[in-house]
Amino acid sequence: MSSENPVSSEHVDSVQAKRTHFKIGSRKSKLAMVQSEYIKSRMEQMYPDFTFEIVNFDTKGDKILNIALPKIGDKGLFTKELEDALLTNRIDFVVHSLKDMPCQVLPDNLIISGVPEREDPSDSLVIAKRWVETKKSLDDFEENSIIGTSSLRRISQLKEKYPKLKFETIRGNLQTRMSKMDDEKKFDAIILATAGLKRMKYDDRISHILPPETCLHAVSQGALGVESRRNDFEVIRMLNRLNDEETLLRCIAERTFLAKLEGGCSAPIGVNSCLTKNSIILEGAVFDLEGTKRIQDRFEINFNDKSNACPIMPAVSDQSDLNETKNIDSPKRSFKDSNEENKMPKRVKVENSDQIIEPSLRHFCFLADLNIDENKMVKAELCGLHLAQKLKEKGADLLINEIKLVVHGSF
Repeated sequence: MSSENPVSSEHVDSVQAKRTHFKIGSRKSKLAMVQSEYIKSRMEQMYPDFTFEIVNFDTKGDKILNIALPKIGDKGLFTKELEDALLTNRIDFVVHSLKDMPCQVLPDNLIISGVPEREDPSDSLVIAKRWVETKKSLDDFEENSIIGTSSLRRISQLKEKYPKLKFETIRGNLQTRMSKMDDEKKFDAIILATAGLKRMKYDDRISHILPPETCLHAVSQGALGVESRRNDFEVIRMLNRLNDEETLLRCIAERTFLAKLEGGCSAPIGVNSCLTKNSIILEGAVFDLEGTKRIQDRFEINFNDKSNACPIMPAVSDQSDLNETKNIDSPKRSFKDSNEENKMPKRVKVENSDQIIEPSLRHFCFLADLNIDENKMVKAELCGLHLAQKLKEKGADLLINEIKLVVHGSF
């Protein structure tokens, strides 16, 4: 993890030193507040001369609890109100669950500049209290037992392995879901992100952590993303000190993979990634809604390889539509915009008595760091692109479009 040695205001830029109080945007849910308090604590440790305040917001996703997430729409569902406040300078940065952050577009002038060490990205089985003495895993449940989850990704994978069980949508915060299962007895068990359970101190309710062979996790699950204004280099430098290199690289690969496939919460897409000393490995899959079909593959790229050493790179370069903006009237920043800017040199700083020229900011699927080896970030991005291309060649894009037609009636 990044060093957390305190930094005195004497050692920061003179512009930054003028601002000593920072407002942190957060959703109002208990989990969001726990996550925001964690970031606030980290920032207070690193910058003891500054003060930090959490400002709460309700988002669309928090207000609509009676509709499954894929049917609401996934762009900015839990982020828009927070980003509006950031863009209008009412707050200085925002703490998100990174898996809630869109991979294809961000509002203009925003960037994700803080990605601390990831919590366990897996999914966990939580069994109702009435069954904990007799059941330890999904294998122990009788036919037609009802399992709750809010994720098409989980439902598709678990239907494949447990066709005798019924999987139904459950919404609400963690406490609400537990009550629906334990008190109202509407569910025999529920599937939740391991990270949320651990952050909320519900470790003791975890009956079984689902391995990747059973359930590939969501893109960026378990990671936090701290969003700032793209031109606020003082805050960007501060938040970059939160960054964990392994987490950042894995999330770049995962997010790029999802963006290339044009997925989102409306398509059942799962991943698993890991970092070795010299390479990054990404496994990914697309599933149909009934759990009867999966398109799956993996890709590994060595950090020391040249980009053109990968055999499918020409196909990615020629066929990629990752950088195309979907709505020419949208004020949001697209991959096309980012690629044009990414051609600029990254770390250029010229100082004299009259002027400081800030470094241009290159990002990878909207994740930015001024210190981590850029070659590694490029390779992580390529890993995600290559794997997505491999799945497209097997028909993944057609399957995703079929799913979107079912879920939304269009794509």
